[in-house]
Parts: sequence; structure tokens; C-alpha cells
Amino acid sequence: MWRAARGPLLLAVLVLLVVSIGVLVNGGRDRGELDPRATDKSGSRAVAELLRRQGVDVRRVTTTEEARAAVESAPGTTALFVPFPKRLDDAQLQAVGVLRPARTILVAPGDRELEAFGTRLRDAGPFDTSLALPRCDLPEALRAGDADLGGRGYNSPDGVRCYPVSGRPGLVIAPRDAGEVAVLGSGRLLRNDRLDEHGNASLGMQLLGAQPTLIWFLPDEADSPGDRGLISLLPAGWRFGILQLGIAVVLLALYRARRLGPVVTEPLPVVVRATETAEGRARLYRRGRAYDRAAEELRSAARTRIGARLGLGAGTVAGTGHASGPGVPPVAPYGAPQPARHLDPAVLVEAVAARTGRSAAEVHHLLYGANPEHDAGLVALADHLDLLEDHVKTGVSPQ
Repeated sequence: MWRAARGPLLLAVLVLLVVSIGVLVNGGRDRGELDPRATDKSGSRAVAELLRRQGVDVRRVTTTEEARAAVESAPGTTALFVPFPKRLDDAQLQAVGVLRPARTILVAPGDRELEAFGTRLRDAGPFDTSLALPRCDLPEALRAGDADLGGRGYNSPDGVRCYPVSGRPGLVIAPRDAGEVAVLGSGRLLRNDRLDEHGNASLGMQLLGAQPTLIWFLPDEADSPGDRGLISLLPAGWRFGILQLGIAVVLLALYRARRLGPVVTEPLPVVVRATETAEGRARLYRRGRAYDRAAEELRSAARTRIGARLGLGAGTVAGTGHASGPGVPPVAPYGAPQPARHLDPAVLVEAVAARTGRSAAEVHHLLYGANPEHDAGLVALADHLDLLEDHVKTGVSPQ
């Protein structure tokens, strides 16, 4: 069992060790793209801290209920930032889209999201250019200068359109009931590793810090009221790992299920020597602790041979034609008739006692007595039966 289990156990210990080291090394780091707490390259901890130093109250919320409560507490002095509007389901979009903060900032939304937030903007498609010039009269854009606003462009019948690439602006600020909507084609200018390049910090702080309170909405998977399965609750990396593991299992099954070649025939019946059959039968008795069955087989064989010696029964095993020798229990082949065991116990015991000079009680105990309960008792019984057969054969008294 240890040889079979040590491989998987060592692998499990190795995986646990690697995971523990990874947790110890990275456990103190916050991670997450455009997350105001994240300190890695794709996070936005830097711009959030700069906004707080300028007096902006940055609040990270994870549910639509928290976002609604934060916006309704001061609707005219709050800005709602939704960095991943495409990740919202219909219920979340409906709950957030009806909110009316002073400014709503969306990053790379599609037509579905733009319509849910009550704008007339339309997605004009992606473009590759990342660095663009303002080319508009928006004061925030003029102060910032060029910035990383590549990603997607938008068409709008009204509002301010800035940072155009091939006629498609990467920043649009459009009016809305009781407020305005600012749409960014990309969130790269807000990342920690891009914030100090070009005018990214200036533009990001002006767009997000236009109001005293900034609601940073990063929805949790459990926020959706719809029914979610177990797979949908797992992170994307876990789902991809499960898919890879499934493919590996299928490939392993296909490899192990290859054909082994044609079936090899074996001539039957197979001849098995009598000694092998007796040894195999004895092993089965020993494994099953069938002391009573084994003792009865020994006594039955001894009674058959002693009866034949004294002229009370046949001296051969019926159906085999082989004489049974002393100390060897006769074993008939499979399907052959068993030896005759219908000797009268009283007659047999009296004849053996007269032949050997033993008492009838001793002979009866050996041939018909209680069964042993352990190996040593069974061996002793076999020895006593062999000795009794020798005395019957020679007619010698045990005295």
C-alpha cells in the first residue's frame, strides 16, 4: 500500500509546498485589474491614492445595492466609475443604469451597456493606436495633452469628442438626465504602470476626481440575483485549468484504451497434478480458517483407509483407481464421485480398538471427536491419525 500511495502523496506534498511558498511571497499583495486596492502593474492603487490626497473620497463597492446607496446619499456630488461594464449581466446593468450620479465614467462599453446607461452613443469599433492627441476644446484634455486612449472609438450625436483616431474619438462626454456620461475607449491610462506616462495621470485624475465622492464599482460574482452554477462561481483561471485537466484525462484514457492484440487461445482442459490441487485446497481452508472442514476431511480420509485395511470398506477412492496412502487425504478430481463414508462408527471404533489395543473412547475421540480451533491443533490431529493408521497397519499396540 505504501509503494502504491507514496507517489501521489509526494506529489500532493510538493503541490502544497509550492502553494504555501506562493502564498507567503504574494500573500501581502493586492491584485486585480483596475482595482483601487491593487498594487500590481494592472491595478489602479496609484491613481486612487492621488485622488485621496486631493480630497476625493474614493469608495470601492462590490454590489449594486452598495452602489445605489452611495449614489443616492449625495446624487449631485458623486461620480460613478464602472471599469468593466461588459462584465455586468442584465440585472446588474438595469440596477446601475438607473442611477443618476453627477458623472458616470465607463471604460470600453458596448452598445448594450451604452443603451442601458441611457446614452445615444454607439460603439465605432476598436483601433490599434494607443497614444492620441486631444483635438478638442475640453479643458481636462487640453491640460493633460496626449494620453493612452487607444482601444475603442465611439460615435455620438452630441457631447464633447476628444482623442480621435481615424475619425473615431476615444473619449466622449455626453449629457444625460441630471448628469453626464464619460466614455473611455481604454482603461490603460489608469493602470499603475502607465500612470506616469504622457498625460495619463492628469487626464485620469480630472475625469475621476470631478466630484467630491468617487464610487468605484467592481461587482462581485455573487451580486447577480440570477441562479449561478458551481462552474460560473469559479475564477476564469480555475475554469481553464479544469478544461485542461479534462483534456488530459481524455487523452490518457484514449492512450490506455488502445488494442492489446488478438486473443490468445489456450488448449483445454488443463491437467493439474493431485498434489497441487490438495495444496491449493489446503490454502483455501487456511485462509478461511475452516478448521472444522479441514479436520473432517482428514478424519474422513483416515476412516476410509482404516476401514479398507480392516475389511470394512473399499481401499480405493471411488472413481480414481488410485490407492490412497497413509497421511495423504484422498482428493477426488472435480466432478468425480467422493469416497464412501457410510461406515458404522460403532463397528469401526470397536474394530480399531481390538486391532490396536487402544481404548474405544480414545479411538472415538480421534475419528469422531471435537474439531480443533487453531493450526497447532489441526497439525496434532493429523499426526495422531497417521500414527493410528500405522498401528492399524502393523497391529502394534501403542504400549
